[in-house]
Amino acid sequence: MNNPLSNARTCHYHEITVGMKETRDYVITSEVYEKFLAAFHDYSPLHIDEEYAKSRGFHGRVMHGSLLNGFISHFVGMYFPGRLSLLLAVDLRFSNPSYLGDAIRIDTVVSQKVDAHNTIVLDATLSNTTRNHLAARGRINVMVKDES
Repeated sequence: MNNPLSNARTCHYHEITVGMKETRDYVITSEVYEKFLAAFHDYSPLHIDEEYAKSRGFHGRVMHGSLLNGFISHFVGMYFPGRLSLLLAVDLRFSNPSYLGDAIRIDTVVSQKVDAHNTIVLDATLSNTTRNHLAARGRINVMVKDES
């Protein structure tokens, strides 16, 4: 079995600088959507009933906002800062809905470092590149626990 940690990037706290930018792309696939439903059982009709969602003025089933939180969790834990990080807080403001098959780009910039706690603050923009609109914007607080 492949060790998932072998794919995790490692950025040490001292390597991270204010102004540093990182970007990663994700896609809301059927697999991601179905596993989310299986794990959390949020069967609101806006999320699972195509016709109901359309009757409410949406293009189709609206994807759960928490899917974007899942992408952020992956981004922080596996990509930046990676395997030495612990996600402390996420504050997202959703702007526009996303749909099955949409591509989401996470753009971050390090806006602050707090040396006393080895934490960083990322300003994040989540863009729906399929529909060319802002999906969400927010701040992410992360502790980077360097190895001793």
